[in-house]
Amino acid sequence: NQFLLNDGLKFYILNKIKDTSYLALLFTGQVNNILSLQTKSKNTKNTIDNHMFHTKVKAAKRIGPHDQEIISVIIGSLLGKCVNRRSVEGTRFAYKQSIVHKDYLFWLFDFFHSRGYCSNLEPRMYTRRLKKGDQVIEYYGYEFNTFTFRSFNWIHKMFYTKGKKVVSLEIEKYLTPLALAVWLMDDGGFAKPGTRISTNSFKLEEVEFLAKVLKSKFDLDCTVQKIGTIDQYFIYIKGSSIPTLRQIVLPFVHPSMLYKLGL
Repeated sequence: NQFLLNDGLKFYILNKIKDTSYLALLFTGQVNNILSLQTKSKNTKNTIDNHMFHTKVKAAKRIGPHDQEIISVIIGSLLGKCVNRRSVEGTRFAYKQSIVHKDYLFWLFDFFHSRGYCSNLEPRMYTRRLKKGDQVIEYYGYEFNTFTFRSFNWIHKMFYTKGKKVVSLEIEKYLTPLALAVWLMDDGGFAKPGTRISTNSFKLEEVEFLAKVLKSKFDLDCTVQKIGTIDQYFIYIKGSSIPTLRQIVLPFVHPSMLYKLGL
């Protein structure tokens, strides 16, 4: 296939690019503001959508590009509960939610499946058993994984250091309104008059940095507060900023998650 570059839909040559750091710029539109790709076969004049990836396609061949929606949902998810699985083949993303949030999990599945980023196998139910005193309590939920992409290794590098999830200084340029909405749906909760976002797995300085990004990028007034567990913190978006927050994220919030905005 031949990839064409123009000023309209902005096609470009990708099939021989191996530098994933440069691919990262392409995928997020930082090179010539490119956010989409189409291919034109030599044997036809018809334009073919190249966003669909098949289970039999090797990870190294799944080079994208990945448009801003895909990157935004992944970034928002990784700030939340999503886990990044890295292997020799590449990087995939594991999604899991309790049965209470089944509708949201299936919304995520439909989002990725409709764009060719996961198989057509619906999310599977899982059971988790926790012992509390003399009782064993069972929790239920659903989970699915995306396909593995070598072209997502740059995201793994940005979010993980020695197997531990971290906050990169680069996060500001990837935190779009959609990414913020997904982060809120994943780890947010309404705490009248404001909204709280759990950031338990991050260090204090990382949480403080995220709060500064929310202020500088979205003009959201936030405070960083301790939770009961030592060295764990959350971001509290003040009630005065809730109207602004709603205006930013409501176009993307799943109906089952509106309660996290006090609606």
